Amino acid sequence: MTQTGSVLIARDVAFPRWQRTRSLIVLLVLTVGMAQTLPTPVLSGRWLVVVVSMIVGGGAWASSALVRHNSRAVAACIALCGAAGLVASGAGQNLGPCYLLVAAVVAVNTMRFPVAAAVAVAQAAGLAIVLGVRHAGAEVILIWTAGQLLLMLVALVRRQRDERTEQDRLLAAETQLARQEQARSEALAERARVAREIHDVLAHSLSALSVQLETAAALLERERPADAAVIVDRAGRLARDGLTETRRAVSALRGDELPLPELVSELADGYRTDLGAEAAVTVRGEPRAVAPETGLALYRSAQESLTNVRKHAPGSAVAIVLDYADGEVRLTVANHGAHGPSLTGLSSGYGLTGLRERAELGGGSMTAAPDGDGWRVDVRMPG
Repeated sequence: MTQTGSVLIARDVAFPRWQRTRSLIVLLVLTVGMAQTLPTPVLSGRWLVVVVSMIVGGGAWASSALVRHNSRAVAACIALCGAAGLVASGAGQNLGPCYLLVAAVVAVNTMRFPVAAAVAVAQAAGLAIVLGVRHAGAEVILIWTAGQLLLMLVALVRRQRDERTEQDRLLAAETQLARQEQARSEALAERARVAREIHDVLAHSLSALSVQLETAAALLERERPADAAVIVDRAGRLARDGLTETRRAVSALRGDELPLPELVSELADGYRTDLGAEAAVTVRGEPRAVAPETGLALYRSAQESLTNVRKHAPGSAVAIVLDYADGEVRLTVANHGAHGPSLTGLSSGYGLTGLRERAELGGGSMTAAPDGDGWRVDVRMPG
């Protein structure tokens, strides 16, 4: 059951405190009014019936206002109060005050309990019968019964208005809660995105830097300072590249546009310089601005693919194609001329899983498969 439905059901059988107080005040006013119509002494003949009816009706009214979370008990109280009012109306000389007991209990309770409307219809019919027995004219019968039904309709309209107000309040609360959950979800997603970028940058740079420094230390132990100096120089370059990568990641996280063709060309230049191997870059279509997430996903894919080639097939020729097609940007990295690497795990980031997840988060896709004597990584991103 929804929260809205639970609140409305609870409202059907239990008044708020101020409404219970109002109901009891109305009962007191009606009781005083009916008592003023009774002669003294009253405990004889038909007036005894009127007095007993007043006591029963008043007790039933008070019970209907005080009973909570018991719809059957409330319905019984409403019916008993209305019946007592009809009996008093039939036995008394002055119809008005006794009839008000019938009308008021239905009007008050219809606003909290739907079955009161059915009781109102039954009481209107009963009142018409009482008036007929007392030989009232057709006009009198019409006025009193119509008044009873009119009060019922007014109470129903009031009830519907209160329910709409309550539903609007609950809807506003649920909307606010949904917005808070959405903001929390977005914050968690942004944290994961920042963590992923920092992990990729640090894992790539620091792992490579660690290997270079360990190599330099080993060369120094073997008294090969010239070779160690070359390695240290390379380590310094890796550190500087790591800082550059960090700045790019921060720039992308801020929403800045990445110069994708230039960055891919720099990766190819680094591969050619370090390994003395061929690395061709082809740009198809007219380069255009893409979303920062798209540009970063494509750049990381190229970087991870080249790192994997360095590790598993160093020296093989690499062909990189950046294709600006209609509605998408496609990056293809393929290596040939050496035994194809096993792409079950790339050397930084999350490997194939990381590349695929990054592409899917941006609404794209990634595939990796053997291609002749090498491997091909194919990434498609919307843009």
